[in-house]
Amino acid sequence: MDAGPSSPSRVASCSCPPARTTRMPRARRHAGIATRSTRFGRSPRRPEAEPMSGFVAGALVAHPPILLTEVGGAQSERVRATADAMRQLDGILSTADAQLAIVVSPHSPSSMTSLPVRRAAHASGDLARFRAPQVRVEAEVDAALAAALVVDGQRAGFALTWAEETELDHGVVVPLHSLPRTMASKRCIFLGVSGWPLSRFVEFGGWLQMRLRDRSAILIASGDLSHRLTPDAPYGFRPQGPLFDRLVIDALRSRSWEQIEALDPDLVEEAGECGLRPLAILLGAGRGAKLNSQVLSYEGPFGVGYPVVAFTASATPAIALDIQALGRSAIDTYLRTRQLIDPPEPIPVELQSPSAVFVTLRKHGELRGCVGSLRPTEATAAHELIRYAVASAVRDPRFDPVRLDEVGALTIKVQLLDMPERVAEIAELDPHVYGIIVRRGDRQALLLPDIEGIETPEQQIRAACQKAGIDRYAPLELERFRTRTLT
Repeated sequence: MDAGPSSPSRVASCSCPPARTTRMPRARRHAGIATRSTRFGRSPRRPEAEPMSGFVAGALVAHPPILLTEVGGAQSERVRATADAMRQLDGILSTADAQLAIVVSPHSPSSMTSLPVRRAAHASGDLARFRAPQVRVEAEVDAALAAALVVDGQRAGFALTWAEETELDHGVVVPLHSLPRTMASKRCIFLGVSGWPLSRFVEFGGWLQMRLRDRSAILIASGDLSHRLTPDAPYGFRPQGPLFDRLVIDALRSRSWEQIEALDPDLVEEAGECGLRPLAILLGAGRGAKLNSQVLSYEGPFGVGYPVVAFTASATPAIALDIQALGRSAIDTYLRTRQLIDPPEPIPVELQSPSAVFVTLRKHGELRGCVGSLRPTEATAAHELIRYAVASAVRDPRFDPVRLDEVGALTIKVQLLDMPERVAEIAELDPHVYGIIVRRGDRQALLLPDIEGIETPEQQIRAACQKAGIDRYAPLELERFRTRTLT
């Protein structure tokens, strides 16, 4: 998202990039996207010593190829929330200090009795079956570690076996292609699934965390939730489908993971899911690593549940929920009373200090408002959040004010802005890491970092100048800043 007023106001509204488009998938097939080939695992230099911690982060990620725009048409806009969340997840996971990625896909070679592990030192795959052969990933496998895992796992009582060597499936290709910064320079271990009971996958995840305690790794659990959410879903509608998804997402939001592990097998069967077994491995590993789950997005526009959930050691999901609730309460109260609420007591620790804040509202994945401050204007970030949640709802000039009956459908993204610093050279900019502020005279504009479609500092400056109505080639004052996303 980009943001920028054309005057030196402390309030800025954001305008998002053009929507991506994709073709509607056929029944029983997810759609996909096409882009250039990507290779992971080759690093010019490896650190002398790796941190000893096991899993430092992880994620549950949906894998519909419709995320990748070149395959489709206008229908890909319906999964915009998932695409945005994947970009947010890439930013979160890319900061984890890890050199290894364990990737679990339900569509990789599988066995009823044993869990397959790939052994080849190199793996590759594409989306040719989704009419996008140009979407291709290549990865380097830590073959020595894979061999050790099979031997040690068998000794520990887990039936691990070598996987049939085939091309990487879309359950691997889509996440790896969608998380380029996360996967850069990482070697991989690729796992399939088996017919084990759910509890056995949880136990295996816990064992995996202990086995990798002398490593630093992330775990990517690839999987969609129910494929039976609506009558036009790939496998038709079952009432258990929406129920299953609600139970899983609610449990992840509240970190009540034991509720997922205790799901009725009949409910799971009727839901028609493909992500529960990879998720169970992640839950076992995440519990051992003391990770917290944060739901970044969930939607089911094609009758299939698409989750994007980060597992990190940072902000707890309870805090994320508190922040969502605070923003929603601020908007609801203002629409009813025209008064701003006071922050709750105690104020969440992340919101206790002064900070510039941007609040982005979306409804069903569509932008509904985005307003924020360039510098702190209130005593705490909590006060700032309340002010700009309301401003995003009723004062973004690009949209009609939010109605009271819309509040429940809003998703709220809160970003804290670090203090800006002057930039002397364009080489100091990185549009994926830093937002920018451009100024000339009494005109200025702000661009948040990691905007879709902006890949270079030059593009970032040009877009900001266009927002502010400034000649790109006139002398400019430039500042850069980092952001931290809380929801």
